[in-house]
Parts: sequence; C-alpha cells; structure tokens
Amino acid sequence: MLMQYYIYCMKKEKLDAFTDAVVAIIITLMVLEIKLPKVTAENLLTVLSYIGIYALSFIVIGITWLNYNTLFKYIENITARIIWLNLAFLFVLSLVPLPTQALCKDFHTKESHMFYGIILTCLSIVYTLMQYAANPNIIHLSKSEIKQLNTKNWMSIILYAISVPLSILSIYFSTMIFILMPILYFLPERKLINATPQAQ
Repeated sequence: MLMQYYIYCMKKEKLDAFTDAVVAIIITLMVLEIKLPKVTAENLLTVLSYIGIYALSFIVIGITWLNYNTLFKYIENITARIIWLNLAFLFVLSLVPLPTQALCKDFHTKESHMFYGIILTCLSIVYTLMQYAANPNIIHLSKSEIKQLNTKNWMSIILYAISVPLSILSIYFSTMIFILMPILYFLPERKLINATPQAQ
C-alpha cells in the first residue's frame, strides 16, 4: 500500500534525476571494468580495439539516454507501469558493461558477439515497451507520428536480434550491425524535438 502511494505521488523530475544518476554510474563502471593490456608497438591495434569497443558501448548508452530524455520531456503523467518499465530499462542498461568487457577480451569469438547482441536486443525490447507505456501520455503527437517512433524501435529490436545468429556465420556481420545501429538513433526524433509541450 505504501509503495502504491509512493508511485502515485512520484514526480517526473525525480524519475529523470534517478535515471540520470544510474546512467552516469553505469558509464563509470564500464570504463573501470575494461583492463587495457600493456601498450607496446606490437599490440597497439589491440589497445585501440579496446578503446573502439568502449566508445561503441558509450555511444549506445549515450544515445539511449538522449532519446529517453527527449521522450520523457514531453510525457504529461508518470504511471506505475512506466516506473516499473523504467527500472527494467535501467537494469538491462546496467548489463551493457558485461558484454562490452567480453567483446574487448575476445573480439574474434562468436560467443562474445552473441552476448553483446542479446543484451542490446533486450535493451531495445524494454525501451520499446517503455515507450508503448508512455505513448498515451504524449498528448502533443498524433497517432501516425507515434507509429513512426514505434517503427524505429521495432527496427532496432529486429536488427539486434538478427545480429545474434549472423555472428555465428561471421562476426563481421554482427559488427556491421553494432556500428550501424547507433546511426539510426544518433539524433532524437525531430518531431519530438520540434514539438511544443502542452501548457500545464
């Protein structure tokens, strides 16, 4: 009963602040978990690959956070479903450092690519569910505009899911998807940016 009351009284600003803090911690832990080998002329490419993989995961987290904040900026009300899905979203997001570390250590093994693809697929699924829960509270977008946002999310789920079996055929197929997917989300949806929130 107390939890239901707390959820009912929660303000959007508090949820945003909590999410921002967790994302900052996730990024910090991710860089701390990556153990670079000793830098020498012989393994310089290996060191650069570690940095590149970290940069990729950093961009994925950063773009996800950017689109999350763009979306939630225009949500009128926070519901219990949105709060629980937000927690699930943060949980999956907190797992990203694990496949990042595995990909750094064993880039040329299909298992590390499959692990990375599975986590990003789960992240896309939870984000999509959260947006579906938020859609009724975004009153300044039409149904067709919301459908466009949902289509982009489903495309993300499908491509990340496809990367898992493709990594069995070749790790470079999955690598292409991992690199290309952030481009799809590099900028938040223009309709969300240009929309004007309704007056409270």
